[in-house]
Amino acid sequence: MHKIIIFILLPLIYSLHDFHISHTTIYYHHNLNSFEITVKVAIEDLEKSLQNQMEERLEIGTKNENESIKKKITNYFNKNLVFLINDRKIQYEYLGKELDNNLHDIYLYFEINSDRERTINSITIKNTLFLETEPNQINIVLVEFKDQDFNLTFTKDLENKKLTLNND
Repeated sequence: MHKIIIFILLPLIYSLHDFHISHTTIYYHHNLNSFEITVKVAIEDLEKSLQNQMEERLEIGTKNENESIKKKITNYFNKNLVFLINDRKIQYEYLGKELDNNLHDIYLYFEINSDRERTINSITIKNTLFLETEPNQINIVLVEFKDQDFNLTFTKDLENKKLTLNND
């Protein structure tokens, strides 16, 4: 009987895929003409991607955290989370990080000051976070711009999306 159960369950176990998900919220502050970006990721996924670039241990969120973590996060995100406003690449600033209460996830905070762009007609987002290490990575992005909400999903097959915005 046990052999039959194992025979039935074994294909089910092997058919399960290991999925990794990041959540990003982009909120536009109309009066400040800036975007607030919050990214929630698994610490393990972040360390794995950053560790690919170096040999030393990162130990994110611990008392032994690597001193260069701010620079490594900034470089990684500038390469893998790219924003174009009105088809022009925009730089953003890393503000900091905060551990989730579950000690599994981390929140990363960024800001875009778009002073030069008074009228924002479009936003293009490239999101390739963790795709180099996790083939089943899914990156979910919520964009809140004035009275418009957009829910976007990025995968290895869909890395870029352009939003056309209503400025009424």
